[in-house]
Amino acid sequence: MNPLACCNFLLLSLLCVDTGVAGSLPMSAVEAELGEYRASEPMGYRQAVRRSVYVPMRDGTRLAVDYYLPTVDGQPAAGRFPTVVEYTRYGRARPTPEGGTVYWANAPADPQGRLHIPEDPHGSLFLLGYGYAVVVIDLRGSGASFGPSHQEGDAVEGRDGYDAIGWIARQPWSDGNVGMLGSSYVAEIQPRVAAERPPALKALSMRMAFFDGPNGGYAMGGVFRSGWLGGWVSRVAAGDNRSTQADARITNIAEVDDDPDQVELRRAIAEHRQGGDAMAYLSYADDFQTRGVLRDQIPFVDRYQPVGQNNLHTLVDPTNRSGIPALLFGGWHDIYANDMLYWHANLTVPRKLIFGPWAHISLGPIPQDPRDQDMRRIVSRESLRWFDRWLRGIRNGAEDRSAVHYGLEYARDRTDWYTAADWPPPTAAPLDLHLSARKAGRVQSQNDGSLALRPDPAPTRQPWTIDYTTTTGYTGTRWSLARVYDVEMASNDMKSMTYTSPPLEHELPVAGIPVVQLQLSSADATDVDVYAYLTAVDAQGRSRLVSEGILRASHRTLGKAPYDNFGLPFPTSHSRDVAAAPPLSQTPVTLEFAMYAVGRVFQPGERLRLTLSGTDRDNTATPEQTPAPHLGLHVGGPYRAALRLPVLEPASDRPPFTSPDVR
Repeated sequence: MNPLACCNFLLLSLLCVDTGVAGSLPMSAVEAELGEYRASEPMGYRQAVRRSVYVPMRDGTRLAVDYYLPTVDGQPAAGRFPTVVEYTRYGRARPTPEGGTVYWANAPADPQGRLHIPEDPHGSLFLLGYGYAVVVIDLRGSGASFGPSHQEGDAVEGRDGYDAIGWIARQPWSDGNVGMLGSSYVAEIQPRVAAERPPALKALSMRMAFFDGPNGGYAMGGVFRSGWLGGWVSRVAAGDNRSTQADARITNIAEVDDDPDQVELRRAIAEHRQGGDAMAYLSYADDFQTRGVLRDQIPFVDRYQPVGQNNLHTLVDPTNRSGIPALLFGGWHDIYANDMLYWHANLTVPRKLIFGPWAHISLGPIPQDPRDQDMRRIVSRESLRWFDRWLRGIRNGAEDRSAVHYGLEYARDRTDWYTAADWPPPTAAPLDLHLSARKAGRVQSQNDGSLALRPDPAPTRQPWTIDYTTTTGYTGTRWSLARVYDVEMASNDMKSMTYTSPPLEHELPVAGIPVVQLQLSSADATDVDVYAYLTAVDAQGRSRLVSEGILRASHRTLGKAPYDNFGLPFPTSHSRDVAAAPPLSQTPVTLEFAMYAVGRVFQPGERLRLTLSGTDRDNTATPEQTPAPHLGLHVGGPYRAALRLPVLEPASDRPPFTSPDVR
C-alpha cells in the first residue's frame, strides 16, 4: 500500500451532534461542564501573602523559592494546604518600584508580601483563591537561584525538583500533597521531575510542552528553526541577568526576603556566568544550515544524546512508571501542537487531553480574544478539578470523564467542543486532494495549480524557481504569536507554487495531522528545503495560514519513530541516512512529511490552498543558492502528489466541492 494511503491519518476527530455526524453522541451532562467546574462556588480566599527563602539541594546548591499562602484578615489561614508548584526558567518574581514583587501581573505583592486576588484570576493564582498553596521556584542557574546556567533539559532539573518537592512536603503549611502546573518549559520540566518519583508529587497539569524537539519544535524535517530558538536563548540569558553591572541595583530579578541588599543575588548571578555563553549554539548554526539538524549529532540542545534528556519522549517510560496522573492541554495554533497529541498517545498514567484553538501564549490579534479567554477559563477550572481529585481526594469524577475533549474552530468567536474515548478515534476518513496542473484562476503564483478530487490522467512537470524572499514573519508565527491567529499569506502565495481548490459546498471539519506527498526533481540543485502551507482562502481572495510543514530533501528517508506517532511519516534525520540519500536530479524523488495538527471547520465558499515555497527566511536556516535553483514538481499520471486531510463524518462521505473534469 502506498505510504500515503495507509491508516496514518486516522488521527482524527470526533463527532458532533449538531452537525448530524453519524454515530456521534451528545456530551453527557458531566462533559458539557468543560471549564465550568465549581463555577458557581465563589473563591474562598481573596487575599494571600508571599514569602521567599533559599532551599538547599542535595549537593548544597541553593534554589530561590517563593511560597504563597491564602490569608484571612492579613494572617496566613489556619491549617495545611495542598500545594501547586511552578518550577520555572522564566523568573519566579520581579521587584516593583514600590518595593514589592510581582509574579502575576494583576496581583503584585506589596513590600510586606501581601497581595489581593483579583476578580478574574487564572492559572496558579486562581488555585490560590480556592485554597491551594502556590510555590514558584527559580531553577538552578536562573533567577535568584545559585548554580551555573545549564543547557535546557539538564538532568539536574529533575533531581532538584525531587528535593524541592520533599522540602515542600515537610513545611508546616503543607498537607504533603503536591501538584505541578505550567506551560512550555514549566510544563516540560514536569516529566523530568515525575521520572524521579518524589513521594509527595500526586498530579501534573501540562500545557504546550514539546515531546520531540527535532520533529516540530526546534527543527522540522531536518530544517533548523533558528528564529525562535535565537529569541528564546536571548530571553533566558537576559533573565539570568548575566550582564548585570556591579554597582547597579538588580531590577529584573527579585531577591529573597533575607537578602534586601542583594548580596546573595549577586553571588548567584556570578555563578550563572560560569555556565558559559548562552548564545554558544550559534557556533553550530552554519552546520545546521548546510547539513540540517541530525538526530545523532545535536550537541548544543540534546547534550545528553543518545540518552536525549531534551527529547522528552525518552522520559515516557520513567514517567509512566511513576504512575502520576497527567492533565494535558494542547493548541491547534501552537508550535507543539503535534507534541501534545504524542504525549497523550504515549503516556499510560491516568491522563486526560484537552485540545483547543489556542496558541503557545494567550496573545491573539485583538484584545481579549475569546479563544484566549476560553483557554484561561478551561485550563484554570479543569486544573482545579484535576488537583481536587488527586491532591485533595475529592471524588469529583475527574478520572471518569472522556479521555479527550477537543474544540473545533469555526471562527474567532465560535469553537464547538466534542469528546472522544481516545485519540485518534476510528470514526474519520482521509480525504486526498491531488495536486493538479489545471489552472485554478485564483492567484498570481508561479503556477496557479489546482487541488482536485482525482489526479490528472497525464503527467506534468511544473517548473518552480525558489524565491528566497518568502517569509511568514520574524521569529515565526507560532512562536512570536503577534499574528498567530491571522497570518496573511498573499505575499508568499505570489512567490511560490500554489494549488487551490474550488469553493467548498458544505462545511469541511478537519481534525488531526495533514500529510503532504510530493514528487520533486531538479537539474541544478542537489538539495533544497520544501515548506508546505495549508491556507484558507475567503471569498475576497484573502489567504490565511492554517498549518505548515517542512522537509529538507536530503532528510527524506523515512523510518519508524521511537514512539507512537500514529504511523505518520517520520524522517529519520540520521547522518547515515542523509549521507545515503541520492542528490536531487532530473529523476523525481518522493518527499512525504506531516504538517501541524489542524482543528478547524472550513466554511462553505472557502477554498483550500496548498502553497509550496523554498524558504522562510526570517525563521529557519535554509541555505540560499546562487543562482536560485530550478526545480520540477511532478503531478498526474504515475506521480503521486497529494494533500491528505483527516476529515470527519459526514463530510468524509461526500465530495467537498465539485471538481472540474480533469484532462
